Amino acid sequence: MGSSIQALKKEHEKIIDTLKACRESGKDPLDSQHQLKILHALLVEHLDREDHMVYSRLREAASGNERVLTILDRFDDDLLELTIAAKEFFAVSSTGKKRRMDHIRDYGTFFIMLKDQLEREESVLFPEFERLVR
Repeated sequence: MGSSIQALKKEHEKIIDTLKACRESGKDPLDSQHQLKILHALLVEHLDREDHMVYSRLREAASGNERVLTILDRFDDDLLELTIAAKEFFAVSSTGKKRRMDHIRDYGTFFIMLKDQLEREESVLFPEFERLVR
């Protein structure tokens, strides 16, 4: 795989590790808020980079390839859903006024959603990118 895809996979690992650190820091409100800020910045930066490096280039390369365009449309829908969930998660989590059980539930839901998206990118989208763009 290309170095750009490898770099994105490393970012995926860092995002998941930071999300886990957010969970582990849950008992310390200051550390939790610090980890959430780090996670938010990482995620925004990563999604922007991924959009420019993979999504837009793959869409160009897939012009006329209905199968790949369908895959991209599905990923676009999933990214929109993930973006909405992320905004809600960060908005509510950053207040520090949530009950612990609410935080655990919201964290778990967001973690599963984000991890699933990253894994599907690596198993479906990145191979298509490598096949069509390289």
